[in-house]
Amino acid sequence: MARLFIVFFVCAIGYQSYHLYFGEQGVKRQEELAKQIAYQERINLRLKHRNQALRGQVHDLRLGEEAVEEHVRSELQYIKDGEVFYRMVNKK
Repeated sequence: MARLFIVFFVCAIGYQSYHLYFGEQGVKRQEELAKQIAYQERINLRLKHRNQALRGQVHDLRLGEEAVEEHVRSELQYIKDGEVFYRMVNKK
């Protein structure tokens, strides 16, 4: 009778240990979730820095005409009256 109890007890402990480590809420799943959280936090930090840079650009564009002019000239390649525009083309 004692052997049967010991076997049952060992099986119960083995079953619980398996579910503790490999189960739906087990240690393995917690490690995977921790890695996913760390990855997402890195992405969020990178996007936060990008958003801060964009907010700075918007602030500069709202404040003065010089920033607007610089943006139009660089992004849209506008030139003022009386200026000469040279385009350098690399031959391959």
